Amino acid sequence: MKLFLSFLVLLAAGLCMAEDFVLVDGTVFQDAKVVRRDADSVLIRHSTGVQRVSYDRLTPELQQRFDLTPQAVREYYDKIDQARRDLAEAEDKKAAAQRSALQASGLSPRYLTGADVSALISTWETLPSVCAEYLAADWNRREAARCHLTVESKRFDEEAKRLASRMDDERATAQKEKTRAASLEAKLNTAEKNLKDARQQIASLQRDVKRLNESPAPAQPFGTVIVERPAYVPVYRPAPIIVPPVVRPLPPPRPPVNRVPPPRPLPSPIRR
Repeated sequence: MKLFLSFLVLLAAGLCMAEDFVLVDGTVFQDAKVVRRDADSVLIRHSTGVQRVSYDRLTPELQQRFDLTPQAVREYYDKIDQARRDLAEAEDKKAAAQRSALQASGLSPRYLTGADVSALISTWETLPSVCAEYLAADWNRREAARCHLTVESKRFDEEAKRLASRMDDERATAQKEKTRAASLEAKLNTAEKNLKDARQQIASLQRDVKRLNESPAPAQPFGTVIVERPAYVPVYRPAPIIVPPVVRPLPPPRPPVNRVPPPRPLPSPIRR
């Protein structure tokens, strides 16, 4: 009620007036108006936009003005925590009453744990702990619903939903391992087939060698001279050594010589 009255006072007095807000860190909002007041903050519209300001950034004057003092905020959250504790206590009392009614009627849910599920499945397969916990929560949810334990059924349902995402990761990992195992098995089958073919070829070659060794040598006609050729002995011949020709540089060109022809003798005068 106090929060509602303060909100009405805020709407009547503060929302219609624009002013400059100065925060404890020195931030200044010009032409500011409080648009909305929450439990621990206010929404301010100023000249450059909209900003949400927490109560601890407001000055003591603004905290008193908008009823956002640390004590008021603490009292608000204490009320919320107390309401949550009261709700949990009420649910526990309801669950206890339901269990008492079931015990009076001779019924009781058969709950399991992750260890129980692992012990049941470990006879033929190894189950991850996450999968065991998920299966146990799902089983317990069904048992609680069968016995009409609504509170416990809701609690087990929330636990199963929490474990569902981890179950998806386990499924993805298991699928990867399954694909990898299938690929390795295909490679192994191919290798075994190749090995079988190679063994068959080796056996066939061994039979051919045995048949050739057991067959008699061909008879030579009378008068045939068998010339035994000497065994070929490979001779190593080194590669010829090629000496590259020596390339001598050309002499520098000589400058041209201009030869002047000797002067011709003058003809002798003709005597008369």
